[in-house]
Amino acid sequence: MLRDELDSRTNDISTMNANAQLLREEIDPRKPPTANARVKPRAVVFGGGIGGFPSMLLRFRDEFDIVATLNPQLSTAYQLACLALSVRWPREAWYRRWRHYVEKTPLSFRTLTRRSTRLLAKYEGKYDVILFMGAMYAPSIHINKPLFLFTDSCRRLSSLNPYDEISHFRNAAEEAAWLSLEGGLYRRARRIFTGSEFVRQCITEHYGVAPGNVVAAGFGAGLGFGEPYEKTFDGRTILYIGKGDFEKKGGTLLLQAFERVRREIPDATLHVVGQDRLPTLPGLVNHGFVRDRQRLVELMRSAHVFTLPSLVDRFGITLVEAMATSTPCVSSDYGAMPEVVGDAGLVTPCNDVDALANALLTILRDETLARRLGMIGRRRFEQKYNWDSIWNVIQAEMRSALSAS
Repeated sequence: MLRDELDSRTNDISTMNANAQLLREEIDPRKPPTANARVKPRAVVFGGGIGGFPSMLLRFRDEFDIVATLNPQLSTAYQLACLALSVRWPREAWYRRWRHYVEKTPLSFRTLTRRSTRLLAKYEGKYDVILFMGAMYAPSIHINKPLFLFTDSCRRLSSLNPYDEISHFRNAAEEAAWLSLEGGLYRRARRIFTGSEFVRQCITEHYGVAPGNVVAAGFGAGLGFGEPYEKTFDGRTILYIGKGDFEKKGGTLLLQAFERVRREIPDATLHVVGQDRLPTLPGLVNHGFVRDRQRLVELMRSAHVFTLPSLVDRFGITLVEAMATSTPCVSSDYGAMPEVVGDAGLVTPCNDVDALANALLTILRDETLARRLGMIGRRRFEQKYNWDSIWNVIQAEMRSALSAS
């Protein structure tokens, strides 16, 4: 599991580097500006998290002159030291403690902040704005340029989740130090754009941020999911996409629920994406890590129902991608997932096998219901969770903040 996570992080970095290359290809500095070209603010983008969305990055390009995309990393020595400090059994406990050390401690926050400061120093005098994804570190020790921040969560929320041990504070000193660092970052931002009202309320209530500076803009589906197509329902195909901790993403719960579904629908199939090794079960198809976007779209479109019974996801972008393909959803009731799904699917209590199995059976057995939920989901995507609508909100708020300054 630890090796899988290291490989996954390497692939994530490769994806973000590819997105950065996409930006560079779209922006050819050798092309002279047209006579009526608008002078754009120059921006540095700090990647990671939702910054991996090419759709958002390309819209940044339309509004800003992107001079650099940066993604500071902890050194290999630092990560190996954390690995040694985390040793315990079973391996899942080792993995979670390691994740805590490299992602959730004040030391890792400060270390990444120092690294980002050194990266940013190379562009002194060459940028006007910082666009920052997430809040696991600050883009600089001293932020003296307008900062716009994008996040789908905050540590206060994740630390209160009983299932998210990685995010739990080990002691009061660690809690105070982290929240001080994170809160300072939020209060320096001109605007914070969140994926949900759920997160927006937490940031304003627990971090002392002015309500007008936090905007629940939402997040959109990935490339390719919004194209028109013919949706089919076969009454037996379930799809799950979840990378990382299978248990915390609701995977173990889903396998138990699926066994109960198979008793009622013997030819039911469960397609899993984002996991390496899974037990061999009748009807279970493990696709592993699928990085071909078109293949993901095909899997989503061929599914009768998509499910994300996660115990730890605050937003669940795959729910939006399911709605974009008119696929009904079954999610857990944690975080903003009920807000995202709305009336486009069924929401079940966290960690409730019977409720999850019953919800899946309800949609699998009723094609009329599945089609209706799928249509509602597609409408939610078209009206709210698409990048054009989201970008209109973000763009207007950014311009307002920059004009005020």
